[in-house]
Amino acid sequence: MTLVIAHRGASVDRPENTLPAFELAVEQGADMIETDLHLLRDGAIVLYHDDDVGGRLVGAHTLAELRTALPAAPTLEETLDRFAGRIAWNLEIKAPRSGPYEGLEARVLEEVGRRGGLARTLFSSFSDAVLAKLRELEPKARLGTLVSAGRPGDILARAKRVAAEAVHLDLRLASEARMAESHAAGFRVNVWTVDRPDDQKRLVAAGVDGIFTNLPAKLRALLSQ
Repeated sequence: MTLVIAHRGASVDRPENTLPAFELAVEQGADMIETDLHLLRDGAIVLYHDDDVGGRLVGAHTLAELRTALPAAPTLEETLDRFAGRIAWNLEIKAPRSGPYEGLEARVLEEVGRRGGLARTLFSSFSDAVLAKLRELEPKARLGTLVSAGRPGDILARAKRVAAEAVHLDLRLASEARMAESHAAGFRVNVWTVDRPDDQKRLVAAGVDGIFTNLPAKLRALLSQ
């Protein structure tokens, strides 16, 4: 079965990485929601994709400062309190150009664990160091190695080093051969970010495990055909 993974929620129909986008993703039948985590300088964990807001690094803000620019940006705590028991999550831990956030991995594991969500949460990052830290802190953590077309590295070696369960491939890397190789090595394959039905059909035919999409309702309809 191919999982419908709502990329930043139902992010075409609602503002991305907001509670309304997550609520709609649940209503539209998503199996999992993907979102992005930053650590602010006052210790708040906020959901937002980019490294900066108006040219200022996200992590340089306090929560009050960030909400002046982004009033709808939720915290991880707010999000988990509302949704933790309702849908699975893919929490991408950001490692901005200024470097990884000190202590973010432990904080995220604590918040997820406190709500009993460890088994339903897949943690991912482009940073192998972040994934290694998660593995060190929590042997049972479910990890996904994020892979970009620009800097893929040795994909399977990267995933093996942190005992990941999945590789998250850029669509441009998701050839049938690479997916088959990943499956043969024991990894699930989730592909991002895929909104075109032709691409979705090709991936499903090749046995993809999950598809990140900005349009979860349309992918759910396609899979139901």
